[in-house]
Amino acid sequence: MRKKLLSIFTAVVLTVSMAACGKGSGADNVDKDKSKSVGEEVTLSVMVTTRPTTDAKDFYLDWLPELVKEKYPNINIEVEQLPTDQYKQTVRLKFASGQGPDIFTWWPGLQAQDLVEAGYVRDMSDFSLLEKFNSDIASSYEFDGKTYAIPLGSSFLTTWYNKDMFEDAGITELPENWDEFLDCCEKLKSAGYTPIATGDKQSFVIQFGMYQIGASQIYADNPEFDDQLFTGETKFTDECWEETVSKFEELYENGYVIENSLGLSQEQSRQAYLDGKAAMTFDGSFGYDALNKDGAASFEKGMFALPSNEPGEELVYNLTPSNGLFVSVDSEKQEAINQVLEYWFTEGTPLFEKWTTTTSDISCYEGVTDSRELIKEYLERYKDNASIYNLNNAWPEGVSDTMCTKFQEVITGNADAKDVCQAMQNKFEELNK
Repeated sequence: MRKKLLSIFTAVVLTVSMAACGKGSGADNVDKDKSKSVGEEVTLSVMVTTRPTTDAKDFYLDWLPELVKEKYPNINIEVEQLPTDQYKQTVRLKFASGQGPDIFTWWPGLQAQDLVEAGYVRDMSDFSLLEKFNSDIASSYEFDGKTYAIPLGSSFLTTWYNKDMFEDAGITELPENWDEFLDCCEKLKSAGYTPIATGDKQSFVIQFGMYQIGASQIYADNPEFDDQLFTGETKFTDECWEETVSKFEELYENGYVIENSLGLSQEQSRQAYLDGKAAMTFDGSFGYDALNKDGAASFEKGMFALPSNEPGEELVYNLTPSNGLFVSVDSEKQEAINQVLEYWFTEGTPLFEKWTTTTSDISCYEGVTDSRELIKEYLERYKDNASIYNLNNAWPEGVSDTMCTKFQEVITGNADAKDVCQAMQNKFEELNK
């Protein structure tokens, strides 16, 4: 898939609040010799990335096994939940060893291409409820005309901020361009506040700020930049990308980022924000529950899109498919999997109701609206701005990891923006041979 500029009030936003070719087929056309009978005891393995929850019970760890067991006493659900970096490696290793999970979540676009091409995941095009999901989001999991996942929703990257600190520092308006954002940081610093907390120990967190900057810096002028990477018309070493990395580097050079960010995890940086140790943190709508918890400080929270655009130029923000639900094509438990998925995504069932009320994603299921006030306020604010999928949706898997780990070297002073961009281009060429 290639990312595309979208208006925020397409159906994806508020109102709708992997098998290789020839190896597998949809929910209604599964090899019968790979299915277990309805009454036979069966255990399904489910893998998901770690997601924070403010509820006493987690949807995947608690509600999914419990509610499936109530409906189908013969079906057991075993869930393994891992942090993102560890998760990617573990899932691939499991499939390579022939022990892939029966059901698992994964990312859209080219991030999923290697799993599809390896023949690990099932074609879900014939899943009976797929038409209930927004087609634009579902198409993010499409390869060669087949859909390989059930889309779980959308999300956006954003900048969470402490409204009380902004007011105390004399900031009365949200920044609408890069100069205004730097001015906010300087005012916060002068008022004695650390402007930004980031958990750079976990390299994937670097994407949250970098992609927000890149949205306006690169794609406002050339929304086809990533398509052109594959034709050689553009490169990661182009000026627009070097400027993107340089702007992110500037925040560290100016002392706007919390000290020892490379020693902080995502959870620790979130806690620093909640405890009033920093005025902002780069995160996403998916951090809604975690970033609305009580911390050592009590303050009013808000969100805005990080504006890397120059004065008078267009601000583009990130609105992207979140994760999809994939099924192993080689699982011998396809009938049980189908039962669970039908129960999960049929409107009105206890499992459906629990999923829609506990998910951190912005739903893309027909008729489901988002009730979170900050989410609705954010989408309303940017309804007239162009949006773009997270940048790595259009890159071969591995380029974003290279970007993040190389930028860690920038933080330590052992690399610069040109080094990051060259490393990305080298990795892209290696993977795109």
